[in-house]
Amino acid sequence: MFKTLMSGSGLAKLAGITLTAGIVAAAFHTSAPVMASDHDDGETNIKARNLNLTDLYAFREDWQTGVAGDNGNMIFIMNTNPRSLPRQQYFFNTNAIYSFQVSRRSGQNASVTGVADISFDFNFGTPTNNSQPIFVNIRRFSNGQEVSRETLSAGQTTAAAPLLGNTPAPAPVNNAVATSAGALTVFAGLREDPFFFDVDGYFRTRGFLATQISPNNARASTANAALVPFSTAATAVDFAKGYNVNAIVMRVPIALLLNGTTDRVFDVWETISVPQVLSALQ
Repeated sequence: MFKTLMSGSGLAKLAGITLTAGIVAAAFHTSAPVMASDHDDGETNIKARNLNLTDLYAFREDWQTGVAGDNGNMIFIMNTNPRSLPRQQYFFNTNAIYSFQVSRRSGQNASVTGVADISFDFNFGTPTNNSQPIFVNIRRFSNGQEVSRETLSAGQTTAAAPLLGNTPAPAPVNNAVATSAGALTVFAGLREDPFFFDVDGYFRTRGFLATQISPNNARASTANAALVPFSTAATAVDFAKGYNVNAIVMRVPIALLLNGTTDRVFDVWETISVPQVLSALQ
């Protein structure tokens, strides 16, 4: 039996925003209990870093490529294992299930249910030669109850660049996965963390704002206060620069998500689940 350990707070970048092609991202999950994770804040002495979610991205492929013919595909990206050092191999947790959850909605203003219509559940085998076998279960649901499951081999992860020497990093392994409802393309492996956050700038701004609140919680006058300037893109310091994440990237036909329906608005969220016996220790 598996228990959902974390619900992806990385969805905060998309939560509540309706994207142009009708994707709504919402950070909800029906399993309990759940614990949010965002980069380092979910790591403990007894919970491995590779069980930490960072960011989720969901977009139509042609938005990225500019190729009109790519408008029939969605790209899902799940990032985990934050602050991974460059040229160092890190692996996906072999006891965990990494899931993309998708709920179809009738329109952009339809209520969010947090109940998946389809999920893509990835798990990973024992590493060999710095690569792990990938497996995916495609599960479909009706009113929250699983009605079908397709279990597939999804190829191999991409190994990291060697730690020493000038040997280039292995070429990305883009695995073609045939399903009963269309072909997926799956990549899993290390990539540079795309998250950008100026930690020093954040704390300077927060410290300044704290001085503008009086003890009785009334906002003080800022007439004579020296405002803390925001850093420009050129001067801001990205705390994630130089770090990698373990990424799962999936290209999926929109027709596979629709499953014969016309509901072209999707709620998307990510989860990591671990067996009940392990989750009791987290």
